[in-house]
Amino acid sequence: MQYRDLHPKLFRREQPFPALPPPANTGLGFLDAVPDAAILAMADPHDADGDGISGRPNWIKAPGYCVPRPATIENGGKYIGRMGKKAATYDLLQQTVVAYNQDMGITSVFEPHDTYSNEAIDPEVSTQKVMDLVFYLKTLKAPIQRNAESPEVKAGKQVFITISCARCHIPELKTGPSSIAALSEKTFAPYTDLLLHDMGSGLNDGYTEGTALPEEWRTPPLWGLGLSKKSQGGQYFLLHDGRARSIEEAITLHDGEARKSRDQFIRLSALEKQQLIRFLESL
Repeated sequence: MQYRDLHPKLFRREQPFPALPPPANTGLGFLDAVPDAAILAMADPHDADGDGISGRPNWIKAPGYCVPRPATIENGGKYIGRMGKKAATYDLLQQTVVAYNQDMGITSVFEPHDTYSNEAIDPEVSTQKVMDLVFYLKTLKAPIQRNAESPEVKAGKQVFITISCARCHIPELKTGPSSIAALSEKTFAPYTDLLLHDMGSGLNDGYTEGTALPEEWRTPPLWGLGLSKKSQGGQYFLLHDGRARSIEEAITLHDGEARKSRDQFIRLSALEKQQLIRFLESL
């Protein structure tokens, strides 16, 4: 929904990447309902366990129109962001309002100023429509894994765990209380920790959001990965700027905290690589 976290230099390359397809919106209600405490429990900003992975939350200033979720955790007036490529928005309301304003130039009572001129503009979309859209996004069905019982897929999941991909792409999370019964206290499988990780200089785009540094990115959920080509013209456009045209390429472009996992992937046998890709395509 948001493209403001793409640095402008992306569009000044001699051979620019094609226009990116919109990100998947399914299952967002589950991510929105994960308790702050659960996210902090997965964080290890100082790598206390010595595994080379130091995920941390993006502490942001939430706009006044955002209602803190149950048992929200505050840190010096800042809150945990979880939406967007750098986890720089607090919840789906902010994500929707900012997308209306910055992506489409449509003002609301929540964001009544033009992004570029800062001129106050009468709301162009009603509050009811904004809230209806937020509810719609919250209740879009999460992707369901396919062929989960296939021996090849099962073997690929074990490879995924063995090379430590599951340290950041956490297989299971659980929501907290929600006013929407279908989202309340549910275990789901997004394959993300919603935390920021240093992905190395190769994925440094020179842009910051909240406390996220240029080389830091929120772990993207992997659910729906195998279906994404159907909405992308029959091919993959992976990573934050769509540069990776295959799952294999996306993995090999990992660096920073993911360097060890990347190097282990490179050393896998052809069969193990095939099994891993089959597992990822099943999500």
